[in-house]
Amino acid sequence: MKLSIAAIAALLAPAVLAQTPLTDPSINTPVDVVECQPTDLTFGGTAPPFIISIIPGGQAGAAPLETLGTSSGPSLTWVANITAGTKVTFEIRDAQGRLGFSAIVTIQAGTSTACVGK
Repeated sequence: MKLSIAAIAALLAPAVLAQTPLTDPSINTPVDVVECQPTDLTFGGTAPPFIISIIPGGQAGAAPLETLGTSSGPSLTWVANITAGTKVTFEIRDAQGRLGFSAIVTIQAGTSTACVGK
């Protein structure tokens, strides 16, 4: 019995899809995060509302440095009130408790530090 390439692909597709990691919810990594400047965060998923937090860079499970609040998405603006040079990761938690993370971002120096810690 000969199977065509299309038939083999159709048979294997469920196995391949089962191994694909879920990216729901997801939060995009902002390009530039500058101290005391607004940063647009974009995110999404299938189970809103979402809780957006900032954690120490790359430390999934760490206590948040700041929780930005709850949103149904798809975006919010945050004024970067964390000291320049700090490495952070943006975390998203959906209504089902699932987590997603951005890549690590380093807060860049701005022209003002008046907002830091506020």
